[in-house]
Amino acid sequence: MSGLSILIPDGDSPFAPHVLACLARIRGVQVHLISKKKNPLTRFSRKTYSFHLLSEGQTLLQGVAEVCARQKIDLCIPVDTDGIYYFAENREALRHLVALSVIDSAQNFRRVWDKGLLADFLFRQGLPHPLTATTRAAFDSLQFPVLIKPRLWGGGVGIEKFAERGMLLKKIEAEPGFFDEYVVQSFLEGSDIDCSVLCKDGEILAYTIQRGLFANIEAGFQAADAIEFIHDADVLQVTSKLMRALCWNGVAHVDLRRGIDGRVVVIEINPRFWGSLEGSLHAGVNFPQLLLTLSLGESFQQPEFSNLRYAGAFSTIKRKLKRKPSVSLLRETNLPNYFYDPLPMLARLVGFE
Repeated sequence: MSGLSILIPDGDSPFAPHVLACLARIRGVQVHLISKKKNPLTRFSRKTYSFHLLSEGQTLLQGVAEVCARQKIDLCIPVDTDGIYYFAENREALRHLVALSVIDSAQNFRRVWDKGLLADFLFRQGLPHPLTATTRAAFDSLQFPVLIKPRLWGGGVGIEKFAERGMLLKKIEAEPGFFDEYVVQSFLEGSDIDCSVLCKDGEILAYTIQRGLFANIEAGFQAADAIEFIHDADVLQVTSKLMRALCWNGVAHVDLRRGIDGRVVVIEINPRFWGSLEGSLHAGVNFPQLLLTLSLGESFQQPEFSNLRYAGAFSTIKRKLKRKPSVSLLRETNLPNYFYDPLPMLARLVGFE
C-alpha cells in the first residue's frame, strides 16, 4: 500500500481523528482532508498530509474535484453518516474524479440510518428487535416503559424514557408530525452489547464485539466511557443474519441488547465508523486499513481480535481525576498515540473540536 494517497472528505467529523489514527499505522500512506470547519482537531495532526477548507457555497463534490486537481488521490473514504450518504447519492458524479471506498447504496443506507425504516425492515425479516411504533396507530400496542428516539440521530442523542402512557401521549398529540421525527420503542431490561463489522455483499469480513464497563448514570443513553472486547456467539449470529438480510457493503456499528432472558435483539445500526474505532485497533482489528484493502480489490483473512479492556485516554484521565473506576492509562488506552501526535489533544484542551 506504500505510496497511496487517501482523501477523507469529511475531515471535521468527530470520527475522523480515530480513522486517521488507524490509517497512520499503514506505512507510506498519505492522508488528505477536506473540512467545512476551519480548525477541526484533524488539522493539527502530524498524520495529515494536506488540509483543504471548503469555500463558502462550495459543494463537497466541487471540493473533491479541487483537491484531486491539486493532489494525486487514489481513494476517497468518507467516514461519517452524512458524508457516506452524500457520496452514495453522488456515486456516479464522483466516478470520473476518484475511486470511492466500498459503501452501500443510498437506498440501503437510508434503510438502516432511519430508525423507522429499520424497525419496519427488521419486522418484515423476522429479525429480533424490540417492538417499535413508527405510526400513531401502532403506538397503542406498546407496553411501558418506552423510549422515544429521533429517527435520524445517533450516538444516544435525543433519546428519552417514558414510564407511563399519559405523559408521552400528550407529547405526541401536541406534535402533529411526531412520527415523522421519532419512533417509540419498548424498553428492554438488560445490557447493551455492540458489534462492529466490515462487510461485502452481506458477508462479514471482519468484526469486533464490545460491551460497556463502569455503569455511568450521567452518560444517559450515550456510549460508555470504557469498554471490553469479548467473543459472543449469539451476538455474532444475530449480526450475521442482519448483515446478510441487508446484503450490506462497508462498515457499520450495530447496537444490540441482551435481555434478562438472554435473548439478543437488534436496537439500531450506525452505518459509519464509530467512536471506539481505536479500541477495535487496540484489540487487533484495523477497520480503516481493511476497508482500504477491500476497496482496492484485494482479499484478506478475517482477523482475530483479543478479549481486553479499552478506553480513550482523555476520558480515562477525567475519570481518574474524579476518583472513578477506570482502566490502565498506560496499557488500556490510546495514550501512546497522543505522545506520537500531541497537537490534536492540546487543541482539544484549549477548546477546538
